[in-house]
Amino acid sequence: MPPLSASTLAIRASVFSDLAPRLQAHAARGATLFPLHIGDTWRAPPAAASLAHTAADDPALYRYGPLGGAPELLAAIARSLDAAGRALPDPAPANLLVAAGATHALFCAARAMLDAGDEVLVLAPYWPLSVGVLRAAGAVPVEVAVQPALATDPGFDLAGALAAACTARTRAIYLITPNNPDGFVLRPEHLEAIADVARRRDLWVIADEVYADYVYTGEHRSIARLPGMAGRTATAYSLSKSHALAGLRVGYIAGPEGLIAAARRVATHTVFNVPLVVQRCAARALGEGGGWLLDARAGYREARAMTVAALAGRADFVAPDGGCYVFMDLTRALRGAPLVGLLERAIDAGVALAPGDAFGLGYERCARLCFSAVEPVALAEGLGRLARVLDDPALAPGAA
Repeated sequence: MPPLSASTLAIRASVFSDLAPRLQAHAARGATLFPLHIGDTWRAPPAAASLAHTAADDPALYRYGPLGGAPELLAAIARSLDAAGRALPDPAPANLLVAAGATHALFCAARAMLDAGDEVLVLAPYWPLSVGVLRAAGAVPVEVAVQPALATDPGFDLAGALAAACTARTRAIYLITPNNPDGFVLRPEHLEAIADVARRRDLWVIADEVYADYVYTGEHRSIARLPGMAGRTATAYSLSKSHALAGLRVGYIAGPEGLIAAARRVATHTVFNVPLVVQRCAARALGEGGGWLLDARAGYREARAMTVAALAGRADFVAPDGGCYVFMDLTRALRGAPLVGLLERAIDAGVALAPGDAFGLGYERCARLCFSAVEPVALAEGLGRLARVLDDPALAPGAA
């Protein structure tokens, strides 16, 4: 598939723009809105990670910090990755980079490994910011649609699809597992297929594993742990997703020493170092947040079940293996009408969803719902309102 055109990008941006006035009008009326379009959590972070526990009179907090990450956070990251069997085995500080969120970490890695015009295969549907990160690094994202086929067709040839999309300019493959927007967890055979293409064609792999702590069915595995992959894989994580610390902007990436050294230079010239105060909070979250993670995972599992039950029969989707999203094909509810009309009706009913075309070509009749964005009572109310919208025959074109 050729690179995305400027006109396609403009069309995608316009969908969000079209919904903005509706959201603003809804807010102006003072009406309740359930923000199920935002990929965040209602939960407070672990108590140990609170800024209130950081000594404001510590003079070190007002100084420049070590490039690449504070030693206590790098040690906590290494212990966490090693205990969970994620990313490359036995990571040392030289294999790790602390960044201003996973978005920044991914940019630093992409800028370090890619030259202008290099192509990156992006498994679709994908997190919308990923293609922007790649473009900002000078690369050209090339979409490879894999869903819903990957989840529903055992005979789907993932390696063949990736190989067919490769050109002489292909340098990397980008994946998310569990995926945003559909929560799909790549199976061992899928990771093997991706690794096989990467090894045979000498490609980098950018593995986005920010939702690795939230798997409900199956098992999360890191592609970097497969034979021959540790030296060609950069794996990203985020305290925003794992420990509800989105506002503190702490993420990190693990990879081979040479890549991380180059990525650290990029980080130096963008943020220099992540504020030490938030690094301390992140270190405590990783070191003392185990019980919090168990509670959060159980709560998200219940929210997932509630969401799946409310949408069953009203939309087509594959129940998410992990993460915090359901990605719905709304064709049956649209009844031939455009998606934007349904999304506007949902906003009027107090429910905001993310339009599907932001997640890749071919998903124009889809929408993403985040079931971790609001607490359970609010989620139940929001799902009830959405169900009434999806059941409304007035959605049909020409309906009175």
